Amino acid sequence: MKIILLTFTAFIIMTSCKNNAHKLETNDNINWETLKIESRSQTIIIDRYEEYGIRDTCDFEEVEIDKSSVQYRPINRGQEYFKITQQEKDSLFKYVYDIVTNPVCTEQFATCYVGNISIGFSMINTTRICKYNSVGNWTTISPSMYRLYSLLNEKTKIPEY
Repeated sequence: MKIILLTFTAFIIMTSCKNNAHKLETNDNINWETLKIESRSQTIIIDRYEEYGIRDTCDFEEVEIDKSSVQYRPINRGQEYFKITQQEKDSLFKYVYDIVTNPVCTEQFATCYVGNISIGFSMINTTRICKYNSVGNWTTISPSMYRLYSLLNEKTKIPEY
C-alpha cells in the first residue's frame, strides 16, 4: 500500500510541476523587433516599427597581391531605403522564423565561399540566427528561403549567391 501511495505521490508531483523554460513553438506570440539578412556583400535590416527597410551594400574588387594570393577591396558602398508594408513584414518574419527554427542540413557546396548567408531575428534582448556557408544559390535550400528571396527581391536588389 505504501508503494502505491509513494508512486501516486511521485506521479502527481512530476506532472504538476511547471516548466519555466520559455519555448518558441509558434511565431504568433513572438514580439520580434528586427529581421536581418546578411550576405558577403550586403545586409538587409527590417525593423518592425518602421515603414521602410534598409539595404546596406558593399561590392568588392579583386586585388592581386602576388601570383598566388588575392585580396578583396571594398568599393561602391551605399544604402538604399525601400518601402515595406506591415503585411509584407509579417510574411518575412514567418519565413525567417521557419528558416531559423527549422534549419536544413544541405549537401549543397560551392567553392570560393560562394553562397554565405546569415538570417535571423531579434526580440527584446535575444537574437536567433541561422547561417549557411558555401552553399552556392542559397534560395534553393528550402521553400522558406525561396519565398524570403522572392519577397525581398520585389522590394530591393538581393543576390542569390
